[in-house]
Amino acid sequence: MAELRILPLNISVRTRKGETVRDALYRAGVELETPCNGQGICGKCLVRVDSPEDVPETPHKEITEEQARDGIRLACRLMPKNDMTIRLLSEYSRDEHRNLEGDRDPVFSEWAQSPAEADASKRHLQDSESRMKNQPAVELDCSGEQCLIRYDGGAAATLRPWRKETVAKGLAIDLGTTSLVVTLIDLSSGRELATTSSLNPQIRFGHDVVRRIQKGSTPEGLAELSECVRDGLNHLIEQACEDSGAELQEVLDVVIGGNTTMLQLAASVDPEPLGQVPFTVGLASGRTYPASQFGLNVHPAARVYVPPILHAYIGADISAGLLVSRKFFAADAATMLFVDIGTNGEMGLSAGGRYLMTSTAAGPAFEGMGISAGMRARIGAVEAVTTDGKSQFQIHTIGNAPPQGICGSGIVDLTAALFRLGVIDVSGRMRKPGETGGLPEEISARLSEINGIPAFHLGKNVYFTQEDVRQVQLAKSALRAAIDILLQEAEQDYRHLDRIVLAGGFGYSLRAGNLEVIGLLPPGTADKVYFAGNTSRIGCVRMLCNVGYRRFLEEKMGSVQHVSIETRPDFMEQYVASMEFPEPEESR
Repeated sequence: MAELRILPLNISVRTRKGETVRDALYRAGVELETPCNGQGICGKCLVRVDSPEDVPETPHKEITEEQARDGIRLACRLMPKNDMTIRLLSEYSRDEHRNLEGDRDPVFSEWAQSPAEADASKRHLQDSESRMKNQPAVELDCSGEQCLIRYDGGAAATLRPWRKETVAKGLAIDLGTTSLVVTLIDLSSGRELATTSSLNPQIRFGHDVVRRIQKGSTPEGLAELSECVRDGLNHLIEQACEDSGAELQEVLDVVIGGNTTMLQLAASVDPEPLGQVPFTVGLASGRTYPASQFGLNVHPAARVYVPPILHAYIGADISAGLLVSRKFFAADAATMLFVDIGTNGEMGLSAGGRYLMTSTAAGPAFEGMGISAGMRARIGAVEAVTTDGKSQFQIHTIGNAPPQGICGSGIVDLTAALFRLGVIDVSGRMRKPGETGGLPEEISARLSEINGIPAFHLGKNVYFTQEDVRQVQLAKSALRAAIDILLQEAEQDYRHLDRIVLAGGFGYSLRAGNLEVIGLLPPGTADKVYFAGNTSRIGCVRMLCNVGYRRFLEEKMGSVQHVSIETRPDFMEQYVASMEFPEPEESR
């Protein structure tokens, strides 16, 4: 694929087959002003290309013949076939934190309270990290006529096929209920080569693990689910290799994080025992498997490492994620809550030398699924909503495009904004068009009904409905009830929390204050929140680069206590109590 050099930012991105410059820029975190959403109509996404004689023109009424000769092109209509350099001309914004293909590693900023402390923390961690650099599980010896491979200190074996000049690669895989993320790593240097992502194709069988357990509890259903997710993973692996110029046969090591159900389905292990007491896990963890066990199209000698699994509903993605919060296991650790916000809400509490973990079925609402206008974080998605709680109300979309739907961060913001404005009340009831008393005119004008159901208009055919509010309530009440029970089990109060680490692929775009407004977080805790992003992916990358992290997790997870909330008589009481939104004075 072609490599796109972007000026004046001096960054590069490798384009994909059939991808426009605009889309490639967006993957690199550069958003152009495109009011027409890339339809080639508005003429706003102007760039200048070097060597214009070698680049096809993109005719538009806003581009004169002279400008075309000078290299002016529309980013949304230009598909690079060869390497090229472009200069940004139109208005753009750069978001270095959001990367739709993965997440930045936040470890250095996670605990810092000031720039000076951040620098000191970074230096300290870099020193400790450097002592473990370049210690992958795979060791190659190509000094003789044949290449020998030693995996994780085991016996050496001849590696066939293999070219001596080839550099070994590894894969870090985050296997989520809703999304799949694959990162390709150069094992000799630890350098990230490419990251790709997609929806989990199993979604068509149901958005939650319970439905997939039911589907996979027959031989035919298991085969269908297994083939489905393997096809999705192999497509992403091929895409990552294509993006980086690597070959599938260069991949020798894989670390795969995911919830227990997804891992068993990928490994073609019967998931039925996961869905009934005593919730038996059928896949051994903290160990390696042949890549063929997961149907991965990589080198036949490749191995797949599955990080420790604590419980049927606390999987390897959570243990991997704790590597981003290693202070969770520190002997003198402050009271810390780790929460992974996803379809399955898993969380851990470190308090006074005790480590407790639990999980709850949050549902996919915060990932944009099950919401009438829900979508992934793509151009046109409502990603943020701001309000002063009185009259000011502003919608922000990715790429400044007309609203096409609402992604996870936008769902949280919008719910909080509507609550603060009085469009929805404490019980979650949304006002109808005729119930506009006290509302600003702009807000009243957005109220409507769809098939008799109250709805709030965001853009052409984009609405947030009463049913959507209920889905948000169900998700946030499940998470909040689990948080409260975990604190009670540890004999802690939420006021004792020193920090809250929020994990999840869309974490960087969330606003802690709004999580507190809707009652997902306890009152007064928003300023204790640190967003860690996709910690499962980051943790798996670390275990690829440093085999010592695997031993670290295997040791530490043995001291974690699982708290089973589904059997507690007070869970439903807590769940119902958390359904309502907190009174305004509690949430501000």
